[in-house]
Amino acid sequence: MKRAIVIVAAVVCGLAASACSGKPKQPSAVPSFDTTVTSSPSPSPSVAVLTSTPASNPQAGGGGGPAAPTYPKSAKDYVQAMLLAFGKNDKSRMGQLAAQAALLQLASHTGLDPNWTVFVSCKPEGGSHTLCVFRNAHGDVASVKATNSLLGQPAAIVEALIDRTTYASDAAGYAGKFGLAWQNGNTERMRRLSSSSVVSFFSGKTPANSYTPYVSGDTVTMEGLPAGSFSFKLRVAGASLGKANAIVQASNT
Repeated sequence: MKRAIVIVAAVVCGLAASACSGKPKQPSAVPSFDTTVTSSPSPSPSVAVLTSTPASNPQAGGGGGPAAPTYPKSAKDYVQAMLLAFGKNDKSRMGQLAAQAALLQLASHTGLDPNWTVFVSCKPEGGSHTLCVFRNAHGDVASVKATNSLLGQPAAIVEALIDRTTYASDAAGYAGKFGLAWQNGNTERMRRLSSSSVVSFFSGKTPANSYTPYVSGDTVTMEGLPAGSFSFKLRVAGASLGKANAIVQASNT
């Protein structure tokens, strides 16, 4: 028992002597059992990236995006597509099909009948363009020019002119517009200025080269030239001058 006490005392004295000496104390080694104790690891930031859903790429042609615009390859179809968009006031589609100059020309025309369904013609224009003519239900005439080399591509329409149906405020002028519409084969304008029954009167008849109007009361006599050409009379409702359908009757002279 005395031996054990002596050993403990010696150890204590040794420690005390070390503390009292001027030499710096050397750090003791970290117990090996501390390195084996670990806590649950926190998730690595890279794991969140790998498991997240990748963002959709707006440039990729995914099935959910809008369909790419199409461009007709014939002048007739291209112009018809343009007039369809014009009738619907679809500015986005119009911007795909027409150059700025043509868009500005169309912008000056509002309130027109939207049904450009009457195809008149498509003819070469200057070798590099095609001019197509369509009419709507009111007899307005659209003359639209397309660049041949741009058919099937954006902005092929370079010119779009509209000849609107107008309504004269005097009987002679009104009858003159009707006669000119007949000469041009514009039955839609003839009907807009008169009625279906009036238009049917002219079926099978050949218009003169020109007409001179003579007004007597509410009746306008249209004398055809050259002499001997077909002449006719139109009765015009004075209250309807300046508006549509003022011609109420047509008859022989």
